[in-house]
Amino acid sequence: MKKCLIILLLGLLSFIPTALAQEASPNIFMSHKPIQCGNQTEIFKDLKEKYGEVPFVLGKEPLLVPNRGLIEVPMMLFINPTKKTYTVVQMPPLQEEGVVCILSAGHLEYINEELELTLGGIKL
Repeated sequence: MKKCLIILLLGLLSFIPTALAQEASPNIFMSHKPIQCGNQTEIFKDLKEKYGEVPFVLGKEPLLVPNRGLIEVPMMLFINPTKKTYTVVQMPPLQEEGVVCILSAGHLEYINEELELTLGGIKL
């Protein structure tokens, strides 16, 4: 689970310039990747019906926005424990209601055995 949270954090940093990423550091740089966004209802429906993924983790990322202060941006991790797939979805700040973006999607290649993570009796 710690590994998944680290992956989530890295994915979120590639999407939104957080306060940490905005600070000058020789070891941190901004990267840009294409991100798909769309209607929340349709994306959540597709994740469940087409990919068998269900919500697993809900988080909130603190984000410092100029002229608005600190806001919390919701993030969700969807997984299919049988097929070992995942999708990271985030509601982008300063967008209209009902819009979500897919930050990352793929296959779970590694699970830390020390965590003994199980979902409904199915070991990932």
